[in-house]
Amino acid sequence: MSFDFLLSWTPILLIMVLAVGFKRQALEMACWGTLYTAALVLTWFQTPATIVALALLDGVLTNLPLLLVIYSGMLLSGLLLETGSLARVAAWFAGLTRNPWHNVLLIAVGAGNFMEGAGIVAEPIIAPMLQAAGVPGTGAAALSIAGYAGLMILELGGAILTVLALVTGLEAVGLAHDVALLSLPAALLMTYSIPWLLGRGSDFAIRWLPLTAVGLLAGGGALFAAHYVGGSIAGLLGGITVITGLSLVGTYRWTLTPQLLRDMAPLLLLVVCLFAVNLFAPLKQLATRTWPLAVSIVPGHIVRLQPLFSAYTYISLAYLTALAVTPDRSGAWANFRATNRRAWRPVTAMALFGAAGQVIAYSGYQGDFTTVDPTRNIALILANGVVAASGRFYPLFAPLIGWVGTFLTGYGTASIVLFGKLHVTTAERVGVSPSLLASGMAVGSAVGSISSPLKIALAAPMCGAQGREGEILRRTIPLGIAVCLALGVILWLLLGQLGG
Repeated sequence: MSFDFLLSWTPILLIMVLAVGFKRQALEMACWGTLYTAALVLTWFQTPATIVALALLDGVLTNLPLLLVIYSGMLLSGLLLETGSLARVAAWFAGLTRNPWHNVLLIAVGAGNFMEGAGIVAEPIIAPMLQAAGVPGTGAAALSIAGYAGLMILELGGAILTVLALVTGLEAVGLAHDVALLSLPAALLMTYSIPWLLGRGSDFAIRWLPLTAVGLLAGGGALFAAHYVGGSIAGLLGGITVITGLSLVGTYRWTLTPQLLRDMAPLLLLVVCLFAVNLFAPLKQLATRTWPLAVSIVPGHIVRLQPLFSAYTYISLAYLTALAVTPDRSGAWANFRATNRRAWRPVTAMALFGAAGQVIAYSGYQGDFTTVDPTRNIALILANGVVAASGRFYPLFAPLIGWVGTFLTGYGTASIVLFGKLHVTTAERVGVSPSLLASGMAVGSAVGSISSPLKIALAAPMCGAQGREGEILRRTIPLGIAVCLALGVILWLLLGQLGG
């Protein structure tokens, strides 16, 4: 085992130690993690300073749409919490189910997958809704990610599936089937983790039946859609299946008062707008082509900003709508000032995590970013090292490699870009199905969202858990690793049953 391989793990280990051992906040973890990663890439992996500097800037620019989502989401959730709107909406959701546990499952798994499937970033809405439903802030932040993480590759209107197909060169329909097959146990395992994430692991013994039902509804609905409708709406249908199933065993209190309609107006506007620009081809084409802005800091990597196709525009519009229906303007102004005082820390932390991820992605690049030394690229060193160490048992670790990519970069899509093609060549080396192996890695990258410091930094300020990110990560990091190892066993068995 090479020293380079061991060193490549140290950015991950540093974040783990800061989160688990020293209980540091997201901003401090981001500062130390970015400084250490940049120094490691500059010195040991001998990447030119200009490459590192441009990668840092590219990371911030690449994350700009997400940073705007964080800021606008904090404004919206803060105002809706201040006015009591979210509490009333959460209470209405509670009327659709029999008990508080069903309500939590409906919001986290049902609404979470519904929104992510429609292209809506779930955390700014789901986290405060869970908090309003009585879930503690740290639990609300974790559940706002865990609820959709198992099905994430099948969401965002099929965009992530498209990236997976392009990177691997494999046929998209077959990939959708394999991803959906592995996403079912992933969704079930993530649903099983909900009591643990709430600090009530002992409740599993009495909650296993509804947890099993909800996990199977989500994963089964997505699997059905991938096979018979289309992978692009599989995650969306998984969420709808959960909402429908829990409503059918509920109490059917569907009363909509004028006050409740005012409370829902900003959220309904947000959902309608994002549905419209994601699912209707003419509107999608108009939104993507109106006021586009293309910026490139790193040669060959173009960051495209599309305001009318981006969630931050419609979250901001929802915030303005919430302002318009709020009678207490002085209270709204005070809430705006208070939110701005809180916002800079998570926004800065997210920017730094994104910057560190790009430094890792571009480690080992030389000159004008056209050549890369694979012996100096951290992502390739990690993946190749695991392949060399595990041999024919590599499928056991493929989901964990996906998890590592998401942990390092903050994005499942980035993990797929880093490791997708590698899994096709590895499958040929060990004699297994390239589609299943690449799908296993991709589903692992989705599960990695629950352990991503960047994702936790996005969710925590939405539900009053800012400053407690380390506390959340102490639960979500081992959870993500355990789920990926379990998925690795399932993947290995599937490959064996299918004869490779």
